Amino acid sequence: MQRAREEVAEPACIVLTGDLSHEETVAGYELLRTHLGDWHERSLLIPGNHDDRAKMRQVFDQVPGESAEPIWFRHECDQWVLLGLDSHVPGQVYGVLSEQSVDRLAEELARGANRPTLIFLHHHPSAVGSRWVDEIGLRNPESFASLLTRHTEVRGLFCGHIHQVFEGMIADVPFHSAPSAAIQFLPGTETMQFDLQPPGFRVIELLEGTFTTRVVRLDHLPFTPRDA
Repeated sequence: MQRAREEVAEPACIVLTGDLSHEETVAGYELLRTHLGDWHERSLLIPGNHDDRAKMRQVFDQVPGESAEPIWFRHECDQWVLLGLDSHVPGQVYGVLSEQSVDRLAEELARGANRPTLIFLHHHPSAVGSRWVDEIGLRNPESFASLLTRHTEVRGLFCGHIHQVFEGMIADVPFHSAPSAAIQFLPGTETMQFDLQPPGFRVIELLEGTFTTRVVRLDHLPFTPRDA
């Protein structure tokens, strides 16, 4: 958080793409809210596989909906529309976009009046070249990709989950992963291997109809390799 505040003093919003409390506890979410401080109110949140929707809603009053139903967000930033999707499957590591989530995305894209749009979700929607990671990605990307082909206003897609930096394409839309705020996974591996890259985050700058993005990392590992 200190490094993020040094990099961008007054961000328009903070997007947290899941795995917010590894043990899925209210105490974990309360600790996150404390660390966010005055950035709490400008934070947009969606769950990852290590999350509990009801407990998220208990701590973060900006999360819409009731109890265990899918979480989403829609946020307008000048001419841009930011959409957050819920790919969480209780008790599973892989992700699925529910029919409700896909229908909501279709409605929001139709409502957007061709405004440039970014989409955020936790699970990666396309292969990233690590066999074991790709086995726990988004299980039903087809309906998602079909929507993207019909909505050229979607300029980019961002995900977490893979604990590494990756840039690829789905339905001619670029997608970018963010590094983990904790341990990193070594890219291009058959089995889980840890990388010695330090934690980091992405900065996205919204321009006139386009955007730029870059990765910022800590200068050092905040733990020794054996901790991983």
